[in-house]
Amino acid sequence: MPNEPELAVIVTTYERPAHLERCLHCLSLQQGVDGRFEVIVADDGSKDRTEQVVRNFARSVNFKVKWVSHPHLGFRAAMCRNDGVRATRAPYFLFADGDCLVLPDHLRQHLRARRPGIVRAGDCLRLDREATDRVDRKAIDSGDYRQWVARAERFRLLTQQIKNRYHELVGHVKKPKLISNDFGIWREDFEAINGFDESFVGWGCEDDDLAYRLRRAGRRILSVLAYTHGYHMWHPTVPSRPAEWKLGSNVNRLLSPVRPIQCEQGLALLHDPHDNGPHRPAESSRAARGIESHRAA
Repeated sequence: MPNEPELAVIVTTYERPAHLERCLHCLSLQQGVDGRFEVIVADDGSKDRTEQVVRNFARSVNFKVKWVSHPHLGFRAAMCRNDGVRATRAPYFLFADGDCLVLPDHLRQHLRARRPGIVRAGDCLRLDREATDRVDRKAIDSGDYRQWVARAERFRLLTQQIKNRYHELVGHVKKPKLISNDFGIWREDFEAINGFDESFVGWGCEDDDLAYRLRRAGRRILSVLAYTHGYHMWHPTVPSRPAEWKLGSNVNRLLSPVRPIQCEQGLALLHDPHDNGPHRPAESSRAARGIESHRAA
């Protein structure tokens, strides 16, 4: 596969190998995008069988699969996503979480929804614990899992889609909300704000910060729900997630009055906190430490 793909699917994960297996299986079933995408699994320092799951998957598919990781020093989703970007040359990114399932035309629909200067924000229907436990390859292949979503949850997502459309029409300054488990963005727009701010460590707010800086940079965030949506598998709550959003460790960082459009600790490191010398590029070795393997088509 000598040509660079036009889409990089960046899947963030940490020690949920069973969820990741099911997520990756969904990506192996994508239709209408042959030769157009690659998958990058951006790991937060898993020490279980996660890497082997990715290796096994890479041997089973005919598109490029990459693995990048770093030492686990707290919940560092922002760093994971930046690492994924550092590992690809694709002009368009689709960010996803390894605990989500997607429809067979999910990638095709995201590509169809691309527009210059537009970020496409998605959302997921949430499967409860019982439904998640039932999801296996057979359920994914047949699509049966889609019928296991509670009626109230379906209503929630439909209501959200309607609200998003209203917010777009009135030009709301903060909505639609960008949720990092499913959104599409052009490389040039991501690089214009220096990507995710890696100073966000622990659960939450890194996607709110990204959306804030994107809007300040003149990009529009529009919903992709008219095209596609995902399915989120149940799992225990992340330990760093607070009981109330306002109690989160990242909230003060998010609400800081000093937040430049280009974050300092992002895709590139714009300031070295250890000295007062000239700015230098970010560590390029982080992504390079990953492994890359794929089966020839």
